[in-house]
Amino acid sequence: MMTSWLNINGWERLKERVTELASGREAEAASIGLVCIDRRDAESGASSVAADPEGANSNDGRWNDWLAKAFPGERLWFVDELGSHLWIGVEIPVRGGAGTAAEAHLTRVAGRLRRLLSAEAGTAPIEASGVAVRGTGAAVLPLKAGIDLKDSLYEGMLAAVGRMRSLSGDRDSADLELRAEMERLLKERSIRSVYQPITRIGTGEVFGYEALTRCPPGSRFDGPLALFNFAEREGYAFALDRLAREKAIGSSPSLNGVQKIFINVTLGIMNDPGFVSGQTAQWLRQRGLQPGQVVLELTERSSIDDFEEAKKILRHYRSQGYEIAIDDAGAGYSSLQSIVELSPDYIKVDKSLVQNADRDEMKKQMLRTFVRFAKRMNIRTVAEGIERPEELRLARRVGIDFGQGYLLGRPGEYADDPVRDGLPNG
Repeated sequence: MMTSWLNINGWERLKERVTELASGREAEAASIGLVCIDRRDAESGASSVAADPEGANSNDGRWNDWLAKAFPGERLWFVDELGSHLWIGVEIPVRGGAGTAAEAHLTRVAGRLRRLLSAEAGTAPIEASGVAVRGTGAAVLPLKAGIDLKDSLYEGMLAAVGRMRSLSGDRDSADLELRAEMERLLKERSIRSVYQPITRIGTGEVFGYEALTRCPPGSRFDGPLALFNFAEREGYAFALDRLAREKAIGSSPSLNGVQKIFINVTLGIMNDPGFVSGQTAQWLRQRGLQPGQVVLELTERSSIDDFEEAKKILRHYRSQGYEIAIDDAGAGYSSLQSIVELSPDYIKVDKSLVQNADRDEMKKQMLRTFVRFAKRMNIRTVAEGIERPEELRLARRVGIDFGQGYLLGRPGEYADDPVRDGLPNG
């Protein structure tokens, strides 16, 4: 059954590459992923590549050259072509399996592969014109102790093909419309940023602003969360995050020397070679800002399965002057573990613990616990979702440093505003 998906040479190429990685120095810090792309003639639906059981068509050199140019800084390689199926191997720079940062990284790569093969059929090594990408599936190989290598490869291929088939039918039709809109948003750069003030609880002075992405009017996406979730799933995450960061910095409010701008990021994006390139620092210079005025806010979309790797990534950005915040603290166990492991500069306490806490003794005690814990670790606290004067008074009473919410200021465009102070103190 294995050879119904791979030629003999393809099977040997994959096995050799996986064995090489598993025995090398990077084995503990990397994963292997497989991407399967179904490519058929757009007119007839026939396979674009003739089946060649002996692997004699030898396309590996051309594909590897194209992959190196299309994915600089990444490690992708041609595995095989059989019938309509193109198989690409991906070395993922983090360890993990399903539901981890490794899978998120692989999903982004697979989505970009699909877009490039659809948009650049003339430059990719495709044998026939009019080739359409009919589906894409990807899976991290389950390389674990006690599992035979052949079984691991088979399980990974089965998962990749299964996920590709799951995208057919009505969902695929809807996704095509959303993909078209996503690509239009990116091409036209039509998202925008608004900014919500973060104020000092004691004085009401504006300490900084959180940059929030907004979709254009009439968008098919039901708000920014749906937009980013779709981008993560379909491989647009890096392009969307890059545009959102550029917009957030380029139209940011005028800041004095001590004020901050909070920008949402995920660890997966921070670990992308394109993020490390220094583009963010360049945008900051153009806006007259310094890295020390930026707080990188790890959002709820961050999935952390390797805290040692996460700490290494954060050390890199802290060495440049950026500060780190953990968002939605108290919303789940994972955020608490992240605080302990990553020692952020700021904890943003989730609004579920803040709203109506003056009426709820359990929430009140949890807020006090957060504050005591944060002060012992020299971490500053931000209470999110403050909408009532009673919530603001409680936040001040328990010792929270900063507040954010509609009572203190709604999201808006403050680029030309002078530095503001004296927001409501409750």
